[in-house]
Amino acid sequence: MSERCAAAETVSLVARVLNRSRAHLHSVLSQNNTSVVEEFFGTLVDTVPDLAEHIHRTSARMLLHINGYPDKIANAKWEVKELGTDHNGYVDLLLGEFKHYKTRLDHGGISKELQHLLLDYGIESIAEVLVEGLSRVKRCTDEGRALMSLDLQVLINGLQHIVSSNVKPRLQIVETFVKAYYLPETEYVHWARSHPEYSKSQVVGLVNLVATMKGWKRKTRLETIEKIEAAS
Repeated sequence: MSERCAAAETVSLVARVLNRSRAHLHSVLSQNNTSVVEEFFGTLVDTVPDLAEHIHRTSARMLLHINGYPDKIANAKWEVKELGTDHNGYVDLLLGEFKHYKTRLDHGGISKELQHLLLDYGIESIAEVLVEGLSRVKRCTDEGRALMSLDLQVLINGLQHIVSSNVKPRLQIVETFVKAYYLPETEYVHWARSHPEYSKSQVVGLVNLVATMKGWKRKTRLETIEKIEAAS
């Protein structure tokens, strides 16, 4: 991990040095070559921040062992008839995985600043896994929908005890997805267009679940899905 992070930081440092030298490069080259300089910066140097972010996010995904959790979430008990005070077991498992992840970062030989960044990326990875898992749920009651919100709140509280930064904004994508279960059936196509952060398969999974729960007509469900899938 430390080698991967060092590589990203080194590339970022080189890019910063080049950016500071941009005006100087223009001054020492003839006017005919200024377009070459701009092309070099546009196609290479200016892309370094995105590259560094990709490296760090990939590191977070590799160190946080939660790839199998979408199925765990999808297969949890969502057809409950009464909402109690107990959350689903996957929440505790996720919190345990995140604690192990933080320990790996603490002993990974990287700076505190980079640790905080990777912790944030780890929380975002958990959010992505939650949305994917919830989008795969096939059957659910109204109480089950409320249980999704309870699970999320317990998870937020647990993560907040592990990290110092505010975790709730990074899990907003999950809350928005859960709240979409309450939309009128005529709103889903517009909602999908307004929320490109969700994949089409995730939105279609949401629509299929809501259609099953609320007893939509088959024609309504198929037309809604067709419009969502046809959107660019």
